[in-house]
Amino acid sequence: MFPLGTALLPGEVLPLRIFEPRYRTMLDDCLAVADGPPRFGVVLIARGSEVGGGDVRHDVGTFAAIDRVSRDPGGLSYVHCVGTRRFRVTEWLPDDPYPRAEVSVLNEPKTNAAARADSIALGVRIREIVVDAYTRRGTPIPDDLPSFDDADLDDAGLFGWAARLPIGAADRQSLLEAPDTPARIAILDDAVEGFAARIAFDS
Repeated sequence: MFPLGTALLPGEVLPLRIFEPRYRTMLDDCLAVADGPPRFGVVLIARGSEVGGGDVRHDVGTFAAIDRVSRDPGGLSYVHCVGTRRFRVTEWLPDDPYPRAEVSVLNEPKTNAAARADSIALGVRIREIVVDAYTRRGTPIPDDLPSFDDADLDDAGLFGWAARLPIGAADRQSLLEAPDTPARIAILDDAVEGFAARIAFDS
């Protein structure tokens, strides 16, 4: 387990620079596993620091699949990961030497037609707010700005949309813990409202 100061979302890219000896050991252990791709769990720190231990952690997190690893002569490891499935910690185990836990994988809820329509409507609103933010600041709208439309929803999902928006760690964690699509829509909608309010205040 790798507790961090941010909540990793499924589908999100996570670059890490690992320097603590205990997490270098964790990385070696992950890469030595023969059955399946190497991965570890990421959970948000509720209270405390990433360095040194003694932190309090949330129990819902995301598996980080390891894509690439490079190391420098000084012992630093640069790891490229991607968030995959969500899990819930059922028991925290003693650190040995890094944090460890027993977890259960969380199944993704099915999305019905009504929830999908609500998601698409939210996507339209998100794009309007993001475009408005660029316009108010007088900066060009990027060519690669996500469409936040029906096709983009199929490709990225609500987690993918959230990963591309400036929302806080608490909102990201709430999305991870949300039991179904309507709950995720409500959380993301509230987060977008806050984003829009900040834009209006700063303008």
